[in-house]
Amino acid sequence: MHQPKRIQPGDRVPVRLSARERDLILDHTFIDPELERRIRVGSAEEASVTVRLTLDELIGHVAAQANHCSDARLRTRLNNLYDRLRQVGEAFTDEDLVASSPPTLANPGSKYTAKQGQYLAFIFYYTKIHGRSPSEADLRSYFKVSPPAVHRMLLTLEERGFIERKPGEARATRLLVGRGDLPDLE
Repeated sequence: MHQPKRIQPGDRVPVRLSARERDLILDHTFIDPELERRIRVGSAEEASVTVRLTLDELIGHVAAQANHCSDARLRTRLNNLYDRLRQVGEAFTDEDLVASSPPTLANPGSKYTAKQGQYLAFIFYYTKIHGRSPSEADLRSYFKVSPPAVHRMLLTLEERGFIERKPGEARATRLLVGRGDLPDLE
């Protein structure tokens, strides 16, 4: 596996979208006007367009819409686009990796980023204090980020085996990392 290219936080990276992907985003996601303007730069006749985006912008919006979509065919198309965009996003990183080998993980020796570690620590302490896991709104409020950014982080943590969630059940996030393997919450 190759190392992701190091970029600065907030840097935009090129993302090539087909006309169909561009239309899917413009017609079925709630993106801000600036992001929409950048996506619309290509004409409708072009087969594809390359857009420069920050890592979390588009991926988060697509993930959030796919998660809340009731149309199964549309949800599948959005999930496929999310998977492709996530692969593009994984070619870049704006974070330093922190070593961790929690014994409770299915994949010992996994690494999490400093930001991921803060989310994991927050989930741990919130659950300990309140007796239930935090909602996405609690995470948004604490980290002062957008709903798509929180949703994307939870999907990433779940895919990496750091948390487990029960679909369709609120506040059903279970931490799979022991306290000794978590950083201090900053």
